[in-house]
Amino acid sequence: MGRRRRAKIRGWFFAIIAVVLLLLMLLAAPNPTADRQVYGVSFSAPHARGIGLDWQQTYQAILTDLGVKRLRLAAYWNDIAPEEGVFNFEELDYQMDQAAANDAQVILAVGRKLPRWPECHAPDWVKDYPKAQQDQFQLDMLATVVDRYKDHPALRMWQLENEPLLEFGICPPEDRALLETEQLLVRSFDPDHQIMITDSGELNSWIPASQYGDILGTTMYRTVFSGRTQKLFRYDYIFPSWLYRAKGRLVKIVNGNDVLISELQGEPWGVAPFPDMTVEQRRESLSPDRLRQLQRFAARTQLPEAYWWGVEYWYWEKEVNGEDVFWETARGWF
Repeated sequence: MGRRRRAKIRGWFFAIIAVVLLLLMLLAAPNPTADRQVYGVSFSAPHARGIGLDWQQTYQAILTDLGVKRLRLAAYWNDIAPEEGVFNFEELDYQMDQAAANDAQVILAVGRKLPRWPECHAPDWVKDYPKAQQDQFQLDMLATVVDRYKDHPALRMWQLENEPLLEFGICPPEDRALLETEQLLVRSFDPDHQIMITDSGELNSWIPASQYGDILGTTMYRTVFSGRTQKLFRYDYIFPSWLYRAKGRLVKIVNGNDVLISELQGEPWGVAPFPDMTVEQRRESLSPDRLRQLQRFAARTQLPEAYWWGVEYWYWEKEVNGEDVFWETARGWF
């Protein structure tokens, strides 16, 4: 290869690098007129029960003591249809009605894969059927839920599945055709409310997932536990706040979606479920100072909304251990 040709290739290489860096700077630049970030919480009645709390008391405290006005709730399939052909909406009706009574707005997650382990919440009776029949039961359930709550005064938007393009949890393989069918079904029953689709903040690009909704919800976890190494790992120096802002702007350009933080880490993640961890293990993963750091980090992304993951944990510390520092720390954010 001649000297002039090599020089030309180097010139093109550095020009491309310069363009990429310029685009990244433009995407990541802070917005000096951005509004203050608004906070909500995700709440799971089964999770509250699972850690020994009275879920209704917990939910009422969230609404009336913390004064939360933005909620992410879930229509768990195994809770609303525990038997084939039988629906029971008593608990979900209560959550939606109490939200409305307290002037709170709800993002209602629907589908098979929803927040909290084991991620997929199909009732046991469904599992005896072949996949095609399971899918039809899933669509029938989705239609029933959407039709029931589409006119509810507390409903703000739907969340369709939970991180459907992330392989995680005890779930069937990813099925994008079924996800597209679900999206069309929700829109056919309720053309008036937007659909949020969620994706991993750290492991995915957001662009493929964002095609299936109007809003893109991202997770934000800064401390994770590795089952392989049995150690905590912090993302403090790997995923800076401007990266979330840049990804959000790119999604807006490519698919037109606004982006919010649908799951902001607010509970410990460690060697065991937090009720089985020692105080030292819990604080190593999440201390009150760390919680405040997470809030400041989320605010620096300038994404307009963030929904805390862990309000049940704050209440558990307060009610079970007499430690109200997490609850009181969060109080000023709502």
